Amino acid sequence: MKRYPYGFSAGALTLMLVTASATVEAEAAPGEQNEAANCALIRDGIQRLACYDAQNDPIAARKTADDDTLQQAHEEAAIPVADARREQIVNDALGDDPDTGLVAALVDSYLTAEKAIFSFSGSFVTHRPNYILPITYVDDPNPRPVSPRLGTAGYDFGLEEEEAKYQISFKIPLLTGIFDDRTTFWFGYTQQSYWQVYNTKDSSPFRETNYEPEIFFRHRLDWDLGPGTLSAVSLGFNHQSNGQSEPRSRSWNRIMGTAAYSYDRWLFMVNPWFRLSESGSDDDNSDIEKYLGHGSYHAVYKLTEDRTFSLKLLNNMRSTNRTSVEFGYSFPMGDTLKGFFQYYNGYGESLIDYNERIERFGVGIMLNNWF
Repeated sequence: MKRYPYGFSAGALTLMLVTASATVEAEAAPGEQNEAANCALIRDGIQRLACYDAQNDPIAARKTADDDTLQQAHEEAAIPVADARREQIVNDALGDDPDTGLVAALVDSYLTAEKAIFSFSGSFVTHRPNYILPITYVDDPNPRPVSPRLGTAGYDFGLEEEEAKYQISFKIPLLTGIFDDRTTFWFGYTQQSYWQVYNTKDSSPFRETNYEPEIFFRHRLDWDLGPGTLSAVSLGFNHQSNGQSEPRSRSWNRIMGTAAYSYDRWLFMVNPWFRLSESGSDDDNSDIEKYLGHGSYHAVYKLTEDRTFSLKLLNNMRSTNRTSVEFGYSFPMGDTLKGFFQYYNGYGESLIDYNERIERFGVGIMLNNWF
């Protein structure tokens, strides 16, 4: 699974935390704001209400909850608010000590808050990076994609060199605390679309959309290993397809794993996969591993709190030595938005062009980062 421990996406996480706590803080007295924000992060609904009652009407609270329940509620409220925790971590790491383990601390902070946020909101949380690139440029778009079984296909419209690209990604925990409170069973979904928005003469069609649902176990480790930390591992089933009919249909199923290792400002991820075989009559892209290989390799570097570099590599591990690279850079753009630059050169950016080398530049907005 391409990433990380899955879903390191602090931008959207921070937004959810701020939104959740702001509603409570707006009604609280200045001295009570921190306590109200902590109440919002209590996982158990009864304990969360007891926490609020204890603040707003201590006498009524004592009538409706015993001392043990209130004590447990206040212990649960000790979960740190992500904004303050992230600020403290980053400020410490940007000081004189270069070995503070910035990324490991941020990853740990995110994973801790992730569970509390879902418990509070009951909705999905972010998975992979979410971004919008309103303008991308491909020097030589592929007008006739090819499949070994289906042959050559064309589009019902001409291709423009400029198009928009965006990615939406989220996940929902299906089971938590399976073996212990560090193991979670997730459903994840990622959608990546390529939109010929500037092709107005052909009604701005969507050229390609890739749908990627998956289920996976993620186990949080926090193991000190060498100079860094083995943060988490995951294993699951991944399906990816473009939802098109023949002859432009593409799809494959994989068993995928992830190991995430953090050191100082770096996060390294190895994502091996094993493709599940299909019958020849159903396999639209039987040679996809000859182009994409058996895994992807990621490196993320936290330059500052709001500036992040990312690099993804793929190689087919064959004598043909087909290598693909994706480079990303997110940067501040005003007080609330982050700009995003992306460069891709290689195979497999989209399923329809898995066997065609594509070079793309894009600029847009990062909605949430890796962590």
